[in-house]
Amino acid sequence: MGIGDWDWGLGLGGLVRGIGYQGMMMNMRAQLFLLVTCAAMLAAHGGTRADDAGTVRVMTFNIQHGIDGSSKYNLHRAIDTIAKVQPDLVGLQEVTRNHPYYNCDDQPAKIAEGLKAATGRAWSVVYEQEWFTPNVECKDSGRGDGKETEGLAFLSPSPLESPSATPLPVSRIALTVKPTALGGLPATVTHLASGKTNGPARAKEVEALVKATDKLGASQIVLGDFNLKPEEPELQPMFTLFHDVWAAAKQAGAAAGPEGTHGSTRIDFLFVKGNDVQIVRAEHVETSSWFGAAASDHRPLVGTFRVSRLVK
Repeated sequence: MGIGDWDWGLGLGGLVRGIGYQGMMMNMRAQLFLLVTCAAMLAAHGGTRADDAGTVRVMTFNIQHGIDGSSKYNLHRAIDTIAKVQPDLVGLQEVTRNHPYYNCDDQPAKIAEGLKAATGRAWSVVYEQEWFTPNVECKDSGRGDGKETEGLAFLSPSPLESPSATPLPVSRIALTVKPTALGGLPATVTHLASGKTNGPARAKEVEALVKATDKLGASQIVLGDFNLKPEEPELQPMFTLFHDVWAAAKQAGAAAGPEGTHGSTRIDFLFVKGNDVQIVRAEHVETSSWFGAAASDHRPLVGTFRVSRLVK
C-alpha cells in the first residue's frame, strides 16, 4: 500500500445496520480497533502528517527528464509522486527546459503548476542549469524561450530563500537554498558525473562539494544523485562529515522500502550534519505500485527529520 492510497470503505453506520445491540457493540469495538490500526499504519506509510508535528519531510528524486518506467515521457508521474509524498522540500535532478524531446516543456514551472493543482497550494521553485546546448529549436518554433538546458531544481510549498549555485568539476553544480519550511537550514542538491570511467571526476566533485558545504554552517542537509555506491572510495569524505540518512534509519529500524534507489543499487543519498537535525525515518518509495510503471528509473528517497530551530 502506498502513500495516500487508502480507502476507508463503509462508515460505522453501514457496518452496524440490521444487527442487535450486543453485535453492534462488538462491531463498534472491532471498527474502533480497525480505525486505530489503520491510522497507525497510515502514519507509518506517510499518508498523514498528524503524527509528524515538529518534523519536516525532505525528498531527493532523479526524475529522468520525465521518462517513466515504460520509457515514455510522462512528467505527470513525477508530479503525482511528489504530490503523494507531500514533502516540505524536494530536490530534483535531470530537470530540463527547452528540450525538443520533452515537448519543449519548462519542466520546473510545469512541475510547480502541477503540484499547485494537485495539492491546492502554491509551490516555490528554484532551477539552475548544469549544461546547455546550442539547440534553439523550441524557441524557433515558439514553444520555448532559449537554449536547451538540463539542471537541478528545488520545490517547496514554502518560500525558498538565498538560492546560490556552486560550480563543480565536469560541468556539474551544487544548488543551495534556505527553505523557510526548514527554519532556514541550508539544503544543497547535486548530481555527480555518471559513467563507469568518471570515478576520478566524481572524486573531484565530492572534494569541491565538501569545501562548498563547509561554508554553510554546522547544521545542514545535502542530497542528490551521487552516481556512487556507499562503499566506493570517492564517496567516503561525505561519510566523514555527514550522517547517511538511509543507513542511520535502517540501523535504527526506521527505514522502509527496497535497498536500492536505481535498480538494486543505492546511489541517491540524503546526508545531514549538525545538532539542529535529528533523523526520524527514511523511505525508498516504490512508485511502480502506484502507477503500474515506475515514475522514473530512480526511486525517490524521503527523509523525515526533527529540526530544532523550528521549535525554538
